[in-house]
Amino acid sequence: MAGFIHDEGDESLRSTAQGAAGTQEEAVPVASSGGGRWAVAAVSLVLLAAVLAGLAFYAGEWKKNVWVKRVVIDGNRLLSTGELMKKAGGLEGRALESIDSAALARSYRSLPYVRDASVSSELNGVVRIVVEERLPLTRVASGRKVQVIDSEGYILPYRELPPPAATLPLVSGVKAIGSRSGRTKKADEQSFAVLKGMIDAVSASEYAGLIIRHIALREANSTYFTAAGSSTRFIVGNDGNYKEKLKKFEIFWQKVVAKKGLDSYATVDLRFDERVFAVERDR
Repeated sequence: MAGFIHDEGDESLRSTAQGAAGTQEEAVPVASSGGGRWAVAAVSLVLLAAVLAGLAFYAGEWKKNVWVKRVVIDGNRLLSTGELMKKAGGLEGRALESIDSAALARSYRSLPYVRDASVSSELNGVVRIVVEERLPLTRVASGRKVQVIDSEGYILPYRELPPPAATLPLVSGVKAIGSRSGRTKKADEQSFAVLKGMIDAVSASEYAGLIIRHIALREANSTYFTAAGSSTRFIVGNDGNYKEKLKKFEIFWQKVVAKKGLDSYATVDLRFDERVFAVERDR
């Protein structure tokens, strides 16, 4: 019996030891699994860094052995590809590595009609220049000189414009100030607000836009426009609401001017709600 009890005790001890060992074996794999994931992540990061470094080195070596085969201009509508290509003269045949993309982009941004530009090099030896042109708003008269004003108020040298800017009225009386770049003048904020409001209203009108020929910006709420074939001043002021004023102009033109003649009135004041004040011309 003593031997049996002793054996049972051994079994109990072994069972306890195995239980303890089993407990340890269950705990160890959990810690080992977390450490394994971190190790895999670390190795992956090292491999990724090595791949990126290899690609950067390859790109550098690739550029040394690639020559510019062609220059491509994208994004131009106003400016001809020919005049833009002059800025990129001499690039073909040069090592791609020698192209200063930032300096070339800056040279394109210096052009009055270019708002922004970017330059990129491609694997096949192509240098691609993408320009973002300024958006012409209308023509501006300053004395005998005609210029162009863009959608941000910059005053640009005159050039032929595509529709619809080419058909919009000529504007006078715009006050110009220096811009931050120092290269291009800009309309002062007050003048441009009136000009933009009027041009937007004219562009949206069905009939007025076809016959308005000149917009004269004036101080003291006295901005006016004239229509084709007439010297009558249609006063719209500087206080906005130009769409409604143009609607009144269209009604007056169709119902009154069409009957009495183009130059029957010296001025027609459109500034008042639901009323039009017309002053007949002295005969």
